[in-house]
Amino acid sequence: MNWYLLQCKPNQQQRADENLNNQGFCTYTPQLKAERIIRRKRVIREEAVFPGYAFIQLDASSDWRALQATRGVSRVVSFNGLPHPIPRELIDGLRQQYNPQQAPAPLFKAGDRVSITDGCFKNLQAIVKAVTSDARIIVLMNILQSQQAVAFPVTQLAKTG
Repeated sequence: MNWYLLQCKPNQQQRADENLNNQGFCTYTPQLKAERIIRRKRVIREEAVFPGYAFIQLDASSDWRALQATRGVSRVVSFNGLPHPIPRELIDGLRQQYNPQQAPAPLFKAGDRVSITDGCFKNLQAIVKAVTSDARIIVLMNILQSQQAVAFPVTQLAKTG
């Protein structure tokens, strides 16, 4: 059994995984937990590491034509017309690196450039100094020609460049 790479149709990666699993294929889509601000709320959700792609385990006797007819699947990634196997070590490494029990990556870290999105400092730029344990972000702002440290809730900040 070798691993191969599938390209999924736009926004149908989960659909492709479900349909392939229902057909008895073994698939793997690396996911990571990400912290996002959606509608002014802090949300932790799982996101694909490689959006639009999934790994599938196949052997020589597998029905390759069934892949093309599966909803959500666009094609098997191939080179010179032949699917190229993915080394098992790469898949094992991805499984170790993107463990589903792993804590989400922090939304902000020291040194990030941010923009204030709400309140009296709206649209001002700042630099993240620290993240507190109560999910507040301490930023450095230029106020009256001097740098001041000000704390904001995470929902009032957005990353900039």
